[in-house]
Amino acid sequence: MSSSSVIQAFGNDFLSAFGIQLGRIVEHVPTEIVNLRKERVMIEELFRLEDDSLLYFVLHASPNPKDLDELMVQLMEHNLKIYEKYEKLINTVVVFGPAISNAKTSIDLGAIKYRISDAIWMSRIDGDEISEDLARKVRHTGELTDEELSRFVLLPFLQTNLSRYERVVEAIEIANQLVDHGKRDLVLKLMKAMTGKLLIGDDFEQIVQSFEKI
Repeated sequence: MSSSSVIQAFGNDFLSAFGIQLGRIVEHVPTEIVNLRKERVMIEELFRLEDDSLLYFVLHASPNPKDLDELMVQLMEHNLKIYEKYEKLINTVVVFGPAISNAKTSIDLGAIKYRISDAIWMSRIDGDEISEDLARKVRHTGELTDEELSRFVLLPFLQTNLSRYERVVEAIEIANQLVDHGKRDLVLKLMKAMTGKLLIGDDFEQIVQSFEKI
């Protein structure tokens, strides 16, 4: 099990936690492609599903319009190269970090059109409500399902009235109440790993500082 991949950790339960229903994930197939600039690119988060289609999972933090435009072009290119290699249907799921309130999920170049399959928007999910629900269940049972753990892992990145620092401190307190210490350690590792992939600027610094105090 990877310490930095929520899909490897929780599989379809992660997708279901955010309303995405796909065929069962059966294999992790990290793949090297060669882009149009002849550069080698490793696609780590690529998975084969039971219906023989593929899942391409992407995390994106920057709200800069230029970066978002480049993301769509890059995804289109990566999908093309992945298809050239496998000749299979590709489901591309993008998690947009909390600094992104809106972004294009498709691109139309006339004869060439591309759209991502699904998006998960950190800025549109009420983290305060989820935190209350998870904290209540952990207090009562000491356990969380894999779907609940999936939401828990993303708690520091969801919409909140707290600072990012306060939210992580709260998340660590909840994690320490889990009966299964293996699950506790896993969710904290995943939170740390995703910080650099979903946060920028002061938000990133706040979470780094909070984890340094664990």
